[in-house]
Amino acid sequence: MYEKDSHRVEKLRDDQLEAFDTEYVNDRRWIPVKRCIDRDFPGGRFTFLDVGGGKGVFADRILANYPNSRGVLLDNSRLLLNRNQPNIRKRLVLNSAENLRCFSDENFDLVFFNWLLHHLVARSSYRQSRENMNHVLRSAVTVLTQRGRVSIYENMYNGLVLDGAPSWIVYQLTSARQLAELVRKAGANTAGTGVCFLSYRQWCRTVKQNGLRILDYTNDIVWSIPWTWNVLLHIGHIRCGHLWLGC
Repeated sequence: MYEKDSHRVEKLRDDQLEAFDTEYVNDRRWIPVKRCIDRDFPGGRFTFLDVGGGKGVFADRILANYPNSRGVLLDNSRLLLNRNQPNIRKRLVLNSAENLRCFSDENFDLVFFNWLLHHLVARSSYRQSRENMNHVLRSAVTVLTQRGRVSIYENMYNGLVLDGAPSWIVYQLTSARQLAELVRKAGANTAGTGVCFLSYRQWCRTVKQNGLRILDYTNDIVWSIPWTWNVLLHIGHIRCGHLWLGC
């Protein structure tokens, strides 16, 4: 394992990690990922980097479906890395997403970000949190092969009238330490640390400005949310979406 300290991004506590220790790429959400891989890598021979891959359930699914693939799983939690099942085609790296350039001597055909980018928050400001996302996406481009692809699963917080309003409001509420207890009681596990969800339109602009283009996009089902979220957080609707990107 390769380890390096970093202080750019707020790190989740172990109790918060336990709450997120769930595999969100279920059978339905696996379908668009597999479709894109089969189309762009028809021989099933590729290398991949799973950023924030936790205990390795998603990486193991890739390896099981594509026996000619090899992968690296990167996570900043030793707790979650220790829960990985051994696999000679999977290498574990203890490091943070903002340090992708630690792979300066190797490249990958695929880089996966499954519900990771919205956690790249900076307590200093919303603007810096957005820049953290930009930095990681730019770094991902540098470790891609010529045929490389970036796969992103994220929650799309689309505004009621002002498209980007939910993103800013949710960040301010979850990153404020003085509101942490209240926000935690309201159901936000990231209270006191912060979270930075974006809308679909914000994601489209973000990937474009960082040298990537959307080759494929799949919407998941719209969530059922309390009406108070519409009013207080200015949310029109929330759904997760899968972005398949190329350079």
